[in-house]
Amino acid sequence: MMFSRTPTGRASKGSVSIINTHDRLQLRFSYGGKRHYVTLGLPDIATNRKLAELKAAEIEKDILYERIDPTLEKYKPQSALSTITPTTPTTKAKPQLDELWAKYSEFKKPQISPSTYVKDYIKCRNHINRLPARSLDDALLIRDYLLENLTLDAAKRCLNYLKACCNWAVEDGLIDTNPFVSIEDQGSQRLE
Repeated sequence: MMFSRTPTGRASKGSVSIINTHDRLQLRFSYGGKRHYVTLGLPDIATNRKLAELKAAEIEKDILYERIDPTLEKYKPQSALSTITPTTPTTKAKPQLDELWAKYSEFKKPQISPSTYVKDYIKCRNHINRLPARSLDDALLIRDYLLENLTLDAAKRCLNYLKACCNWAVEDGLIDTNPFVSIEDQGSQRLE
């Protein structure tokens, strides 16, 4: 069984462990006297963990029935096996901050009071609409604009909402990283 442990706390023979390496999921197991790793290349979020668990169960079953693929190619995600480059590369366009905020607001609306929605979420939307830029690549410009054009308290509140919005977007797979996390350290002196 996956994640089964022996009395010493070590994984039992034939079990597959899911590990996080640099915020990416990886499977680790021993077979044939050797330790093996299968890098899934997926970010460590709940939905991807479930996929990793399914893949781990598949490997454990193959170990049990002694039909494991020695090349491990069977267990790697299809995207990692693709060697054909499409003629027209498809790159997912990064959503703009106003688009993310609209989706995040709709997600949060049933979870908050109507007065909070009007007081904070609509107000933040209005601040976003006045920004000189809405690209996530311009997070520093956005921070500076908010600090220069709002009271310190209002700027902090808006930046905290933008950070929460982008954290949600990362978890939902809409963006890869939250640019407002990294600017928090850079601008901590200005926010005090």
